[in-house]
Amino acid sequence: MTNLQASSLSPSNAASSMDAITAASMTYCRDVTKTHARNFYYGLKLTPGLKRDALYAIYAFMRACDDLVDQDPAQLTVDMGTPRELGQRIAKFRSKMQQVIDTACIDEADNKPDSIWPAFNYVMQHYHIAPQYLHDMLDGQHRDLGTETFNTFEQLYDYCYKVASVVGLTCISVWGYTGGKDTQLLAEKRGIAFQLTNILRDVHEDSQRDRVYLPAEELAQFKVDPKVFANGEPDAHFDRFMKFQIERAFSYYEDSESLESYLSADCQSTSWAMMRIYRGILEKIAANPRRVLTERVRLTKFQKTTIAMRAKFRKAK
Repeated sequence: MTNLQASSLSPSNAASSMDAITAASMTYCRDVTKTHARNFYYGLKLTPGLKRDALYAIYAFMRACDDLVDQDPAQLTVDMGTPRELGQRIAKFRSKMQQVIDTACIDEADNKPDSIWPAFNYVMQHYHIAPQYLHDMLDGQHRDLGTETFNTFEQLYDYCYKVASVVGLTCISVWGYTGGKDTQLLAEKRGIAFQLTNILRDVHEDSQRDRVYLPAEELAQFKVDPKVFANGEPDAHFDRFMKFQIERAFSYYEDSESLESYLSADCQSTSWAMMRIYRGILEKIAANPRRVLTERVRLTKFQKTTIAMRAKFRKAK
């Protein structure tokens, strides 16, 4: 594959340019990823070393962003603060992020092995990652401060773009890709597929936290009371609504199925494994949509390991 539209240091140059604190920060980010990225981690392990470390750093950064707001409301005033204070925390985090990007410098308090910032700084200096992706993600986290619903799918799509598509766009920036904006659109759609899957999987848990992400106008169209997600009994209206949502989520997997063929050859297996794991979750939901009201649908460790092994030996279409 030639003319890749993302680049990185060569292995020898990268190793020589990373100081001890940065290397330790990379290890810290790897541990964060291994602990929290139960689905992504199986794919990320297939990525070549330097790019894998970069994605661990990016995941740990995104996890830190997510942790700014993603708390149980019952714990909000005790552990996290008021919504206004959370908004201020996001703003402070954004300011620190931009300072690191602009100056390539880290405050002394953050320049330590158990901090994300040395690794984040290194990655931003050595990979072509658009800072706007990271700002969009913070905008998505800020949206999660409220409990108001989305009225339309267009509004939900914008949210999914900010919290998921930008992750895909960041990943392909590290992996390397051809195809320009067309490939970026494929990565965007893949992110939408992943987030729609997450929303369907977590619909019960989210509703208990006063969050309903599925569009209000579609709930009304299918005559579904959103209370059903928290404590109601599903009926035929619920079944038709879920069928519609599941089919739409599948359509985004189908629309992005050629993504791997435009990625750097050494990272195609990573992307494919991530896709198969998330699509596998959606397939389980499709087999019995009502189960999302009583359990968190997931793949077993064996299933994810099997997908990773298949990915390692497959060829992109």
